[in-house]
Amino acid sequence: MITASIIPSSKKEAICLLDKALSKGDLAELRVDLISDLNILEIGNLFDKKRVIITNRKKDEGGLFEGNESDRLHPLIDAMKLGFGFIDIEHSSIDSLKLLISKKRTLKSETKIILSYHNFQNTPLDMKEIVLQMKDQDVDLIKVVTYANDISDNLIIKDILFLFNDNPRLISFLMGERGEISRVLCNSWGSFTTYAPLKGLDMTAPGQIPLEVLRDIYRVNSIDETFDIYGLIGNPVKESIGYYVHNKLFSYYKMDAVYLNLLVDDLGKFMKVFEDYFKGFCVTMPFKETIIPYLGNIDQMALKIGAVNTIKKNKNELLGTNTDSLGAVYSIEKISTIKDKKVLILGAGGAGKAIAFGVASKLGKIIISNRDHTKAIELAKKLGAETIPWGDRDRVDFDILVNATKIGMSPEEDSCPMKDSFFERDLSGITVFDAVYSPIDTRLLTLSKKQGAKIASGLDMYIGQAMAQFEFWTGITPSYKEMERFSKEAILLRGDKAEN
Repeated sequence: MITASIIPSSKKEAICLLDKALSKGDLAELRVDLISDLNILEIGNLFDKKRVIITNRKKDEGGLFEGNESDRLHPLIDAMKLGFGFIDIEHSSIDSLKLLISKKRTLKSETKIILSYHNFQNTPLDMKEIVLQMKDQDVDLIKVVTYANDISDNLIIKDILFLFNDNPRLISFLMGERGEISRVLCNSWGSFTTYAPLKGLDMTAPGQIPLEVLRDIYRVNSIDETFDIYGLIGNPVKESIGYYVHNKLFSYYKMDAVYLNLLVDDLGKFMKVFEDYFKGFCVTMPFKETIIPYLGNIDQMALKIGAVNTIKKNKNELLGTNTDSLGAVYSIEKISTIKDKKVLILGAGGAGKAIAFGVASKLGKIIISNRDHTKAIELAKKLGAETIPWGDRDRVDFDILVNATKIGMSPEEDSCPMKDSFFERDLSGITVFDAVYSPIDTRLLTLSKKQGAKIASGLDMYIGQAMAQFEFWTGITPSYKEMERFSKEAILLRGDKAEN
């Protein structure tokens, strides 16, 4: 169940947003903190009030209400009189809680009281004691929401839900980016509901995921304990489109699986506590190399590259591979053969290494240029390749140019890995591939195409490597058409998020 949380500033806005919230969510939390012209009776007559939670959050609990406590309780008492589904009161407001419990008895109200606890700094180690104290109160539901400073805090919430979710029912998840996975999985762990804002509206708590994303991409209302869990290990992970693409693929192929973004600070700690919960991982920076010691087996290509970007669990063993090289080759060979072609690769980092080994496997003649020339030499020795100093990269002859750096990536779209003089010549007969896919049409590709070059974007590389990842995990070769559609949708969605 998903609760749409809204925080309007007027009665008119409340009516508009509540209509949207109830059409998209299973429940709606109406935060009345800012509504000076609030009319609970009118709202109750317009909507299915049994599906509405009335909350008036005070400032020291992360809310915006600035009046006195008596005024703060009026809408909650009115909601009980009118038979709204739920009201929310904080564990710290013990006197107000007692008053509301007394009023409920007097009124013989069926409105359920949610007793809530919030911690905006951390997730306390004594969470069990806090929940036990809350269970001693005469309430219908307990809501425990704390801040995640480490991804392992999610397992504290999972254990709390497992231990105490009987009577009263428990609502629990985490705030902050490191707690986002709890907002996706908490229902499957036993939480009565998860909370989310409507797309395009301000969050009512840090780390919230838009309701439409929870419902339509993560399929939160379908997830149960039988689902296989996959995820992206990295730091940062917020800009990745994998959560959208892989979840859409799982839905398309009707698979009971979910894919999560995993913001990891301490890789060793993460692998120790989470390994048993996941069926497979994608791996991004800075962990592609440091994750290798945690794996039981690595294929030959990943060993050559010295980096892993995909892991799957086979019985009790973790198997590692690298699909980046497959993605790059896939992208380039859609428009040009590689064999015997002179390929200039810009960059000798993780992406550069993977692409270089992929090109080598197709018998391309490799030239490497990197701002740190020492790294270019190190990689070239492994491949029997040539190198060129970074300052001379536009003076060498080549058939295929590969940008494996981040130059040109959003938000620095105006930058370009090649000098302006490079685009003053005729580039017909040359293929230019940019591993950057945000934006899809980078400055390098746009200028190269204008001068006659054939171009290949990083989106195709992403699609190629993601297709290989999905097949590695599931044995299913996904449709390129669907992969392309989901990837483009994800990039558009990310653009919408940036605007909002």
